[in-house]
Amino acid sequence: MEKEFHALTGHLVSEGYGLTETGLAARNPPSGFDKLGSIGMVSPGFEFSLRDAAGKEVPGGEEGRVWLRTHTEMSFYWNDPQATEDVKKDGWFDTGDVMKADTDGYLWFCGRQKQIIVHDGSNISPQEVEDALLDHPAVENAGVVGINDLLHGENVRAYVTLKPGVPRPKAAELIEFARARVGYKAPEEIVFLDTMPFNATGKVDRAKLKTLAAGDHAQVQ
Repeated sequence: MEKEFHALTGHLVSEGYGLTETGLAARNPPSGFDKLGSIGMVSPGFEFSLRDAAGKEVPGGEEGRVWLRTHTEMSFYWNDPQATEDVKKDGWFDTGDVMKADTDGYLWFCGRQKQIIVHDGSNISPQEVEDALLDHPAVENAGVVGINDLLHGENVRAYVTLKPGVPRPKAAELIEFARARVGYKAPEEIVFLDTMPFNATGKVDRAKLKTLAAGDHAQVQ
């Protein structure tokens, strides 16, 4: 969406990152360089720590779970001490989100930790696969989820809607297109939808796609 808006208008969509529990934690600098697709840099008054599953900070450029701390952080969840304990540890707040930082200090959102797809022991960001599919001239929207598999743990399934008035690609074509961009992370399956479900913030609703995947009403092409 951001790329299309930029191509049509010549203006960037300036993205940021915030949580109800903490406020606006990252943003592209208003008077600095705005990187298309990045959520920007850590906001003043915030500290970020990108950590692996063992709790160690990851090197630059690698994906890690985001822990942050700030004086604007919420005190507790109302009437839910267990939920509070789950996310607050040693002065840090566990966002449950996965990001990576580039050499300039700009942050790139990779997805929610619970939505990360684990295929043959490798972590796959749904957003990275979605972005690859969205580069195809026929794809209007894309949503990627993991499908339980006894052999691989999870397989990658992509749901796509197509732009009107363009030739309809075959599923195999889209898979190869994605594979050329993200390699082994490319989807094994493509499901074509007439309409894509979106959540209240206007983003692809992966939770609904997971529900769709669990039912019998999705036909794999």
